[in-house]
Amino acid sequence: GKSVVLHKLRSTLTVMGIVLGVASVIVMLAVGEAGRYEAIRQIQELGATNIIVRSVKPTEDTEENESEGLLAYGLTYEDLERIVNTIPSVVSATPIREFRKDIRHLEHKLEGRVVSVAPNFLEMNALEMSRGRFISQIDNDRFANVAVLAAETAEVLFTFHDPIGQTVSIGEDHFYRVVGVTAKKAPSGG
Repeated sequence: GKSVVLHKLRSTLTVMGIVLGVASVIVMLAVGEAGRYEAIRQIQELGATNIIVRSVKPTEDTEENESEGLLAYGLTYEDLERIVNTIPSVVSATPIREFRKDIRHLEHKLEGRVVSVAPNFLEMNALEMSRGRFISQIDNDRFANVAVLAAETAEVLFTFHDPIGQTVSIGEDHFYRVVGVTAKKAPSGG
C-alpha cells in the first residue's frame, strides 16, 4: 500500500513494534514471572522472529473508564525498555505509531498510511532509499517535521518533479519537508 514515513508525536506513542527478523506474529504477553516464561516458550515454539506489540484503546462505554481518563492508555517508552531488558531473545526494538490520513502536495492528494518512526526503522525493516536520506537522530532530537515517502506515494504526489526538499501536508494543517524516497520493493519481497 501507499505509505509515508514521518517523525512526530513521540509523546503520544500508542503502537510499538519489536522486530527480531522476518516473520510476524501478534502476541499478548502475560503478566507475572511464570506467565513471562510461558509466553517466551510459546514464541520460541512458533518460530516467530518479528513480534508486534500493539495497544488498543479501551472501550468508552463505562463510567469507570471515563473517570480513569482514556488519555492515559497505551504503551510507553518505559514499556519499551522493560521489554528489551526483560526478554533475553529481543535483539532490537523500535516504536511506531500508524494511522491513515490524507497526504497532499498542491493539487495532488491520496489517502495514505502514515507511520511515525524512529531512525532504526529503516534497518529493521530492510528498507532501501532510492533518493535522499532517511529520518536521522538529529531529526528525532529536534522533533523536526520531516517525511520519507514510499516510492508509490512519491509518484502520485510528485509526478513530474523531484520531491526532495518539497512540502507535503498530512491531514488538515500539518506540513512536512520531504527528505527521502524509499526504493520500490520487489514483488516477491515479503
